[in-house]
Amino acid sequence: MEQTSDQSLRDALELAVLEFSGVSACASPFDAPGIGFALNDDLARGQPEAFITGNCWLSLQPTGAMHLSLRPEWAQKIVNHGWATVHPFARYMAGAVPPQSLVVYAPRDPAELAVVCRIASAAHAYAMGRIGDVILPDTRW
Repeated sequence: MEQTSDQSLRDALELAVLEFSGVSACASPFDAPGIGFALNDDLARGQPEAFITGNCWLSLQPTGAMHLSLRPEWAQKIVNHGWATVHPFARYMAGAVPPQSLVVYAPRDPAELAVVCRIASAAHAYAMGRIGDVILPDTRW
């Protein structure tokens, strides 16, 4: 059974992502349901693996789940702690999608929303090419 967020949590997540530096809403990649989030050209300095397509670095599904990428060591922590799974395309289409491409589960309450927002923030930093100045909540993952 697919985990979903109530609409208020999904809306709060969308608003939180839109507050990140240089982020704007865009069409969801590959015409998937939901909304995409892109970085302005001057800020999109991350590795190619940080992006889904073009400057789009995060896709928020109608369920509240997110598709995003993280540095491999961060992605492994997220998966190990049960916050996400490796994107199915990364598993079944080796090479088509980087292995650090994740589907982060939808938050079910405000505490989970806070953690999911921190994960989105880490993906934002990865897409911007920033690592050193970001304090990551590794103990919460």
